[in-house]
Amino acid sequence: MNRSGKTRSPWAIAVLLALAWLPACVSAPDASRRSGAPAAATTAEFCRDAQALIVGSRIPAQNIVHDDYDAFVKSKPVARPLQTQQYVMFEEGPTSQPRRVSCKMKTLDHLRAEYGADAAAEDIGCSGVNRDTLERVLASLTRPERRRLRFRQADRIVFDPDEFTTQGPKWLEPHDFAYTDATGRLHLVSRAMRNDWLDPRYAGSPPQFKGTRYCHLVAPEHLKRILTGEVAVAALPDR
Repeated sequence: MNRSGKTRSPWAIAVLLALAWLPACVSAPDASRRSGAPAAATTAEFCRDAQALIVGSRIPAQNIVHDDYDAFVKSKPVARPLQTQQYVMFEEGPTSQPRRVSCKMKTLDHLRAEYGADAAAEDIGCSGVNRDTLERVLASLTRPERRRLRFRQADRIVFDPDEFTTQGPKWLEPHDFAYTDATGRLHLVSRAMRNDWLDPRYAGSPPQFKGTRYCHLVAPEHLKRILTGEVAVAALPDR
């Protein structure tokens, strides 16, 4: 069970098993479960796939990728036709690798209200998407890359609870999405925003501000570079 008392889902157990066996082997992807979920690279469909994964939805979505940050800030996800918004932050320096992916998506209850009760299953949180990204990155590693892993065992990687806010400006503020603690464990944390469609607190709000599900997610390329020691993360022992 996890800290909330709920039984771990099969994909969460798969992550732990994959980590426990490294570096000797990495389990092959389960094609039936992983269909529609984010790949081990930052694609032009990353947030579309994150939308499908985070609430267990099969509703087809169009993903809008923004090169202009201000345009992304002003954008909103749309329920019908389902439309997600994506912005990629890149590492500084000559590598220019994706560092963080910001996704604007729709909530589980809004998709159900729009498409029916079977439109979404459950919300696994932004941390759930990060977990899946980790599993995919591990599955993509070559043997030499596995030998370079800095964080090999399940107890060396921690998924912190999502940092929730209901305010867009707060969600946009900088935050440490990867850090190491006093024992050297790697922590991954996402800042999340969730304003449910049916929450009575937003009954009088304009429709575009309701049913919003936002995540800042670690980019697969950056996570791979952290795991193999190519980039360092901040040490925050007292966090």
